[in-house]
Amino acid sequence: MPDNTEKSIPGSENSTYLPDFCDGDVFLRLLLVVQLIAIMFALVSFGGGRLFVHLALISLAMLWVGLTTAALLCLMNRQGWLGDHARTTMLVFAAAILMTLLVSFLSLGLGGVMSYGPTASDAIYTLARNLSIVVILVGLALRYFYLRHESDLRLKVQAQARLQALQARIRPHFLFNSMNTIASLTHDQPNLAEQAIENLSDLFRASLAAESSISLQQELELTRSYIALEALRLGERLEVQWRLPDEELSLYLPALTLQPLVENAIYHGIEPLPGGGVIEVAIDDGDSGIVIKISNPIASAGHSHNRQGNRMAVENIKERLTLAFDGAASMELSETESRYTVTLTIPTAEAA
Repeated sequence: MPDNTEKSIPGSENSTYLPDFCDGDVFLRLLLVVQLIAIMFALVSFGGGRLFVHLALISLAMLWVGLTTAALLCLMNRQGWLGDHARTTMLVFAAAILMTLLVSFLSLGLGGVMSYGPTASDAIYTLARNLSIVVILVGLALRYFYLRHESDLRLKVQAQARLQALQARIRPHFLFNSMNTIASLTHDQPNLAEQAIENLSDLFRASLAAESSISLQQELELTRSYIALEALRLGERLEVQWRLPDEELSLYLPALTLQPLVENAIYHGIEPLPGGGVIEVAIDDGDSGIVIKISNPIASAGHSHNRQGNRMAVENIKERLTLAFDGAASMELSETESRYTVTLTIPTAEAA
């Protein structure tokens, strides 16, 4: 039985509605946005003189405020001070206003020394203008971050609901087949029937668990339990070829990612063929992440048992991967005359 210790999927560690300013990508995006705002403000406020000097001074001031505020928020997040929405909002405004006041006083002092820009005589106007600008910009940014956070939460709830719907669809169909198989083995092969019951128990215990994610090894064990049960029903018609890396891969992915794909491969690829066929499961550690391929034979179009299935499981898995890995994971479907293949590419920390 797999150890169903709950693990978080990458990108779910940050509990506040703010982005993680400790992340390099977020920091670079902030740098770009602040610089664009600085250019816009410099063009609007330019009243003559040297434009590039004016732009450089405004960029320096705004970058100082923006980046130091982000650094403070990163520190606060690591210390666990950010979490409650109201407290987070107050701390963001406090940090931004504090850094704005500091930079404003420095600019007033330098303006008097350099005889360029605002001086001490313009202190009230300069401070009022700078504080108004930062309050407006921070307010708009926080509103955007909050709405995006709420949208992500709604998507997670919807994804969880679809996962439960997928589980509800899988359980009755598979349960009835498995119980019929076990019933047929009870008298003639009681040991095999007992093993089948244990596999069925492990499979459903894992599928009923509410983890946000499980390890790749746990998912593989879950899939093997499912295949073992189906093999009792299909016998020699079902053959699975595994191609796995020599070393165990460190990867966490949403529960019930591979098992439904293998179920589809059996239902649409093996069952319609009188002689059965081979399902291929290949996992490789590539440059862009871990690549998982599941391939099954295709019944001919004119075959009497050819099945046209819905795409509920495929679309569900694709959506959950997109949500879990912030759009970095991908799913590709390909088809030849003889085989149908689903390819998952899941990023890892090394690939990112």
